[in-house]
Amino acid sequence: MNRKQLAMSLVVLTAIGLSIYFIFKKDSSTWNSSKYSASGDKLLPDLDVNKVTAFTISSGKLAATVRKNEDGTWSVSEKESYPGDYQKISNFLTILTEIKTVQNINAGKSQLEKLNLGEADKEKGTAVLVELSGGTGKNPCSLLLGKGHFKKEENPNPYFGGAAPDGRYTMVCDGKFQPRLINQPLEDASADPLVWTDKSLFVMDAIKTIEVLRGKPEGNWKMIKDEKSGKLVLPDVKEDEILDESKIQPLNTFFKNISFKDVAQCPANFAGDSVNIETVDGFKYEIKFASKEGDSEKYLVNVKVSASLPEKREAGKEEKPEDKDRLDKEFKSKTDMLKEKLEHEKSLGKWLYTMAKNDLAPVLKVRKDFLKAQEGKKPEAPKNAAPERTTDAGAAMEE
Repeated sequence: MNRKQLAMSLVVLTAIGLSIYFIFKKDSSTWNSSKYSASGDKLLPDLDVNKVTAFTISSGKLAATVRKNEDGTWSVSEKESYPGDYQKISNFLTILTEIKTVQNINAGKSQLEKLNLGEADKEKGTAVLVELSGGTGKNPCSLLLGKGHFKKEENPNPYFGGAAPDGRYTMVCDGKFQPRLINQPLEDASADPLVWTDKSLFVMDAIKTIEVLRGKPEGNWKMIKDEKSGKLVLPDVKEDEILDESKIQPLNTFFKNISFKDVAQCPANFAGDSVNIETVDGFKYEIKFASKEGDSEKYLVNVKVSASLPEKREAGKEEKPEDKDRLDKEFKSKTDMLKEKLEHEKSLGKWLYTMAKNDLAPVLKVRKDFLKAQEGKKPEAPKNAAPERTTDAGAAMEE
């Protein structure tokens, strides 16, 4: 081999070596979950979600304890055992069983803080501690969640706020102090108790009447559904008053898509202004609300629900015999759903919710707020009034 060939060989070998180095470096700084999760070991191989009876998630001063009830439902201890979000809880526990290890991290105790897995990180709120009870042979099973792992993007989009986490550094609290990189970011592991509460509230469809009773008479008003137009109207509109439909429209969606800021047991002596609502389906809602002391932008709200549901269907005058079975089945199906709805909503009557003032805005209005503003009329001149005298400056000069 001559000198020229030797030089070329060295160049080729150097290029190959650099390529392997950069590929390895890129692969060690990021990972593809679909590539690693299939062959990785499960982080919690002995976890059986069906045997989990409770779990606690804590970070800093926050802690959320979720417990399983005898009937299979869940409740949140820090919110006076308010019902938990079954779907959210089920999904979280299922994800825990699917977590796989991407990489074991070689780090001593002194290096754990760099991964937010140090002893002080939980107290500082930079780590999240998950404690499971009843789901493993070891009771309880604890898991410390540290920093998230972010996949490096070659051309990140600045409008999307950076890369999303594709994993997380974690450590099973088994005394081995072995940090691992896992294939799940576990962003739903929140230590806020309110996050785990069931957010489904009341569904007030097809409002028939709505009556507001406030402390002052000018705040009292009632709307009824007009049979012809199907719209809510004031039944006592005067001749010189015109309803503003754009201001009435929000009443049709009152209490829909709202949530609560906090919840507690409702005291027996809770009092406030009232909103009484009746729907086409026969549901009656008695809503009590009062401004929260020290926070004018929040209201305390309690809702009592009742309903009068028909047990039998009344046949129509022109109903055909061949339609009877179908109509009976439809009636029973709807009635069963309404009974289930009534049972759920009645169970919420013992709770006092903290809600945003804006959610109650439609019923905080006074009667005149639903009327169109009338333009002021110009005053008419008296019939026998003498014409106004005018001064002609030019004529005065000629005299």
